[in-house]
Amino acid sequence: MSGFKNFVIAGSGSVGTQIIRELLKRKSAGEVDNVTILTRSSSKALDEFTAAGAKTTTVDYTSAESLAAALAGADVVISTLTHVPSALNAQHLLAEQSKAVGVKLFVPSEFGDATDREGAEGIFALKQAVQHKLKELDLPYALFFTGPHSDFVFIAAIGLDIKGGNVTLGGDGNALNSFTTQVDIGRFVAYVLTQVPLSKLQWHIYRIEAERKSFNQIIKEYEERTGKKVNVTYRSVDELQAALEKNPADLATVLQLDWALGGGLIGSEDQLSVSDYPAWNPKTIADVL
Repeated sequence: MSGFKNFVIAGSGSVGTQIIRELLKRKSAGEVDNVTILTRSSSKALDEFTAAGAKTTTVDYTSAESLAAALAGADVVISTLTHVPSALNAQHLLAEQSKAVGVKLFVPSEFGDATDREGAEGIFALKQAVQHKLKELDLPYALFFTGPHSDFVFIAAIGLDIKGGNVTLGGDGNALNSFTTQVDIGRFVAYVLTQVPLSKLQWHIYRIEAERKSFNQIIKEYEERTGKKVNVTYRSVDELQAALEKNPADLATVLQLDWALGGGLIGSEDQLSVSDYPAWNPKTIADVL
């Protein structure tokens, strides 16, 4: 076991809430002592967690003093701050103050496409910069690469409204990508942070997936399973790249381009970390579509 008992989570969005829920289950089982959620302002959305034993602390992510006070006593800091540049960059001060108060492990906001790549750009470069900061601070990290979230990405805002019958795919739709649900991400993260030896956490990359498929495969299987027709259009890589030059902040296009180029494939099958969690029995794409 890692020996970690005190956890601070920065960010309580879709991934963060799943990690919080799983850590609170382990708190109830006596495996975890404290789960503290950092928040910019009080919110009734956190009542579920405080009722289950979590603490909440309001912080100013631009204030070293505010962060240091909130982080005192933590063994592990888990950042699930959102993908916008200001939030990703806020992790630098969060990391500095984590180091200052004696945090033993920092989990930066990854939980998506692999960022151990050459020539990273945009949000992937910002995530890499946090990794470099942690190395500079000599604050050990654990990275979690998961690929696209199968219980989130199939929505119109990303062009993947399969249930609605209309999908826009980047490239030719044949690139393989890794898929994992946010629920399973929460289960895996909480398990390894509490159960595996410290030596397997520090400076370690966890590559987790439920399955790897192309979007064309997913659509074909959905049509066969449901009998519903999905209308598919394709945006070429050149078209996606041109769109990003005009609007680098267009997250849907960022993701569509990365997936078209296979960026959502988190590694080879022999690199996967799922064997580190004996109870790994993840939901499939079919389970959520």
